[in-house]
Formats: sequence, C-alpha cells, structure tokens
Amino acid sequence: MSFTHFTLDVDGDGLALITWNSPGRSMNVIDPAVKDELSAIVEQVAADPAIKGVVITSGKDSFCAGADLTMLESMSRAHAELVASQGETAANEHVFDESRKTSLLYRRIETCGKPWVAAINGVAVGGGFELTLACHHRVAADNDKTRIGLPEIKVGLFPGAGGTQRVARILPPADALQFLLKGDQISANRAKTMKLVDEVVPVGAAADAAMAMAERVAAMRS
Repeated sequence: MSFTHFTLDVDGDGLALITWNSPGRSMNVIDPAVKDELSAIVEQVAADPAIKGVVITSGKDSFCAGADLTMLESMSRAHAELVASQGETAANEHVFDESRKTSLLYRRIETCGKPWVAAINGVAVGGGFELTLACHHRVAADNDKTRIGLPEIKVGLFPGAGGTQRVARILPPADALQFLLKGDQISANRAKTMKLVDEVVPVGAAADAAMAMAERVAAMRS
C-alpha cells in the first residue's frame, strides 16, 4: 500500500521506520488525511508478525506543528449542516465521533502490541507531541530548533488527544499542571530532565538512536 503523507520501510531485523513528510507543506500537520493514513499504517504494523518494533520520525526539519486548526471550522460547518438535515442529536453524535478519532488512534498505537519509538527532530508541539507521548519511548535531537510542548492552551484550546493523561503520568502533579496550563515550549534537554523524552542525541542521529532503542525494547519483549 502506498501513502501520500508517510513512507513505511521494514528492515531485515523486523524494525519498521515510518517517515512523515507531507507534500507541499513546510511542516507536518495533523489533518483528516494524515489520521486516516496513520491509522492504516498502525493496523498494518499491528497485523504483521514479522514487525517487532516501530520508529516514527519526520522527513522535514521539524516533527509536527500540531493539528490543522481549520478542522475545527470544518467540524462546525458539518455540525450546522447536520442539524439542518438530520437534527441536533445526529449532529452532536457526529462531532463527538470525529473529535475522538485522534485520541483513539493514539491509544491504538499505545496498545497495538509493538513497541513504538518517536524520533523527534525540531518542533513537536500540540497533537504532534501528543503522538510522541503515545509512543512508548522518545528520542530527541539536540537542536536549538527542537521545541516540545502543548501550546494550544494559549489559543483557548486544551490538549484533546490524550496528552493531559500521559503528561500527568510522567510528571509530578504540580509540574504536570504547570506544563499543561502554561503551554510553554521546552528544549530537548529540558524535556529529558523532566523525563518527557528518554534520550537526547546529536542532530541527525535521532532516527538511528530510535531504531536502536526499538530493537532493544523488542528484544526484551521477545
């Protein structure tokens, strides 16, 4: 199966490398097409017994700038159209189902039975950082451009793809609240100190380090 936003390569040791590189964009963002493709990849990986571990990285200078906020506008329009055509209950059910898709996708990554490692280069914020949190381990590049966080609170939005729960499991409660409510974007080294990432490696080495980590974790599980 071919994809527009991702490539999937499996090496001879059973390690899958997913590279996210949306065409025509300077940064990767999450939109419905990205979610559909990633969901298909997750199911493909989960169903393949030859795949022992998974690494997800970016083919761009950054990992992900978060969700495409125009999705909210599209959802609002769809809600209004459904209210007119099918009634408010059907419209509300549609919005509820759509709003859960990213969260359910990330939960599927977390529980698919294969270890996932995120290789973070550059910016990983919002839903992009939530994606890395759904992975079992995170490796970040020691790059001045690497920034990690959940800044959507600054535009009046709360993380909606499981980030609130996963951050709270990693950080002490007071630190988790500060991180979630201030929306600061932190460096790779600061994220490691806070245990939000597991390793910080030189620029250009994140994917290889993540593959090595996935291999070690897969070996421990076998």
